Amino acid sequence: MIHWYSHRTASRMGALVTVALLLAFLIGPAAIQAQRPTSIIFLHHSTGENLINQGGVREGLTARGYEFWDHGYNGDGLRGPDGSSTGRNFDVPDDNTDPDGFAAIFSQPLHNPPDNTFSYLMQYDVIAFKSCFPTSNIGDDDQLNQYKAYYHTIRNRMDQFPDKVFIVLTPPPQVPGASNPAEATRARAFANWLKSDEYLAGHPNVFTFDFFDLLAGADNFLRPEYRDSNDDAHPNVRANQTIGPIFVDFIDQAIRGFQGGAPRPTAAVQPTTAPVEPTAAPPGSGPAAGAPAAGVIEDFEQGLDYWSANVDGAGTEVDLELDSQVTHSGQGAMRVQYTVAAGGWGGCDRYFDSRQDWSGTAGLSLWLRANPAGQSFLFMVFAGDPENPTGFETRVQAPPDWSQVTIPWSSLQRASWADASGLAQFDPAQVTSIAIILDENTQGTLWIDDIGLLGSGGQPPVPAPTVPVTTSAPGVQPTSAPTTPGQPTGGRCCPGAGAILLPLLGAAALSLLRFWR
Repeated sequence: MIHWYSHRTASRMGALVTVALLLAFLIGPAAIQAQRPTSIIFLHHSTGENLINQGGVREGLTARGYEFWDHGYNGDGLRGPDGSSTGRNFDVPDDNTDPDGFAAIFSQPLHNPPDNTFSYLMQYDVIAFKSCFPTSNIGDDDQLNQYKAYYHTIRNRMDQFPDKVFIVLTPPPQVPGASNPAEATRARAFANWLKSDEYLAGHPNVFTFDFFDLLAGADNFLRPEYRDSNDDAHPNVRANQTIGPIFVDFIDQAIRGFQGGAPRPTAAVQPTTAPVEPTAAPPGSGPAAGAPAAGVIEDFEQGLDYWSANVDGAGTEVDLELDSQVTHSGQGAMRVQYTVAAGGWGGCDRYFDSRQDWSGTAGLSLWLRANPAGQSFLFMVFAGDPENPTGFETRVQAPPDWSQVTIPWSSLQRASWADASGLAQFDPAQVTSIAIILDENTQGTLWIDDIGLLGSGGQPPVPAPTVPVTTSAPGVQPTSAPTTPGQPTGGRCCPGAGAILLPLLGAAALSLLRFWR
């Protein structure tokens, strides 16, 4: 029996080897790992960080099937497709992403395994990079010409890798408090040159996203509606929410156009109104409906332990109950039954044990239902010193049926009664609690469910282009098989090849492919 089993096992192994050889002959190693998701790396500093987090860039590209990675300052390092830190960085020399810094990076030797910034960047299929707004302080024409010389150096190196896609972002504009009209005019000229035929013609794998033009007004400074102040050139949440989806579309069109020979994409024309969310109300005047949430922070599945009712004044009552019959999703929602007398006030709040850092998000999202409909209330977010937090508020109108309402940080106004010693402006990195304040002389029932942190720029799932697993130049590590952690994952078996060959090879080949997977 033992000898029979051994002979049978050997026969099976021989059959598997035969099938493997046949597969190798018919498919070839390149076909077995012929397709994989397109990987994108975006090298940036704080302005790029805000564009990603507040503009839904990661979510938008992920929804289209891409692997999106990004790298900020060396101290922040590399983040993977899920947004988490890999604990590694590309050792950007002096953390310099000005034009001279990029020229130095693109002049580095290409090594395998990678040991410098350029070699790390070249492990990806699409390389996007940008300087920050100090680059727009162009003091004279000599400096402008020097910037052009740096970008000629960069382009000459990009030409050596025709299988890679490079996306250059023009630098964002400055604000009047940190520049002057002459510098701003030269900054516009530099951005125009980077997107011109003079720079791009004859270089089909190089694309320019005109970030400057989308942000700048006719005076070549950051648009007033995109500023937090005249001294801070970081584009605000409104700017990033508007431009993030445009950036996602541009990257997608650049990749598809490059692979299919289509014309170069151009960034969408800047809307004159630049709404923060799709709503009939003026931007910043209050919440809107219909935006995707980035992550739920309260779904009421565990009850109402963290919530409490607050009332003041005779005849005012607020009762909180867990409702398992009327929910937006899951097994429970919070039902607020209230009667607020004249001269009184009532509401409810949720206090957090420790201050919440929500700085990487654009606002809050919650699902509401009310009876009677149409009554409004104040939604408040408290931030700052936990012992004496500052209240920031916006007014919400309760809908009759379950509707998603979003509260962007930009809609929150400092409460008139707030202590003067508190925060002057809302800081999402210091949230202590959230609250609902009901108006006097009102009564009814309000249901709340699925409170989440707000993202933006979500796109419908569209299959992304895939790229062959190849080594584009001598010494480049194949992106399908990185040897260091935190790099794009390896190739996958091509489904098309399997579909063609399985009828030829029969059940044995199917078993073998399943074994490989």
